[in-house]
Amino acid sequence: MKAIKTTIIALACALLMGSHRAAAAEEMQFGVLPVLQALPIFVAAEQGFFEQAGLELEVVPFQSAAEKDIALKAGAIDGYFGDLFTPLVVEGNGLDIAIVATNYRTGADTRMFAVLASKQSGITDVAGLKGHDVGISTASVIDYVTQQLLGKGGDPADVELLDMKNIGLRMQMLMSGELDAATLPEPLVTAAEKGGAVVLADDTGMLVSQTVLVFRQDYLDGNAGAVKGFLAAVDEANKWISEHPAEAREMMIKHTRLPEPLQQVFPVPVFPTKMDVPSSTTIAEVLAWLKAEGIVKKDLTYTGLVNGDYLP
Repeated sequence: MKAIKTTIIALACALLMGSHRAAAAEEMQFGVLPVLQALPIFVAAEQGFFEQAGLELEVVPFQSAAEKDIALKAGAIDGYFGDLFTPLVVEGNGLDIAIVATNYRTGADTRMFAVLASKQSGITDVAGLKGHDVGISTASVIDYVTQQLLGKGGDPADVELLDMKNIGLRMQMLMSGELDAATLPEPLVTAAEKGGAVVLADDTGMLVSQTVLVFRQDYLDGNAGAVKGFLAAVDEANKWISEHPAEAREMMIKHTRLPEPLQQVFPVPVFPTKMDVPSSTTIAEVLAWLKAEGIVKKDLTYTGLVNGDYLP
């Protein structure tokens, strides 16, 4: 997928020293993954909402969260879209960042992740996973969600969690029966379920299952206006999606990994009409798990991680 680049030059018509001077648009490079929850970023770019906010914004696509994190650390991008866990790990590893908004979270009837059993395994509930392998991505939100879900119907210690970072391979092995169980994100959960896999538990309503918008602190320090304009544009995109579901579906098909059989039937995600930030309770919960797992060793604080001052 090629990067989407939208450009605007705001012209100032004031006469200064006998000539017209142009006020340059504020530049920004923002990293995304081709996933459903990133849809508002693509919409804002294509509908010109970033241009209207006075931004010259480049949407930089990545195929994995690891690539995106590396680019942020290297300064190749100014901010990115991602899950709630990776920015905390990035901060814990020494790069000063700030979460400026939550742009999607699970609700009472929406899920982001689920633990599934292969149809060949004969497993029908979480308790039935005892002694079996579950494919996950370790040290990630999927790892956390899996452990929480396994704890509701069994004991996570009774299950072998296998690190399989390649989501496509994880799903392929689940569907072929080479893997008894796996945790997958939507829309792969729905695709696997239609193919015969059994959903054992999902993260419906889990507050840690949310996606956030993150910026480097050094960029925030010098570009507060640009970040405020960016968030205003995303808010506008969220509203546009709710008001134009058919057109939003077309963009969802174009920009996200949506399996062909689901392209006309998978629900268009519902995004908040007014974004907020993660709560201190949710951040504390994630930090406690990251420290217990030895993933983050530094003492991090809510105020050092989250800044809602840029919200419209």
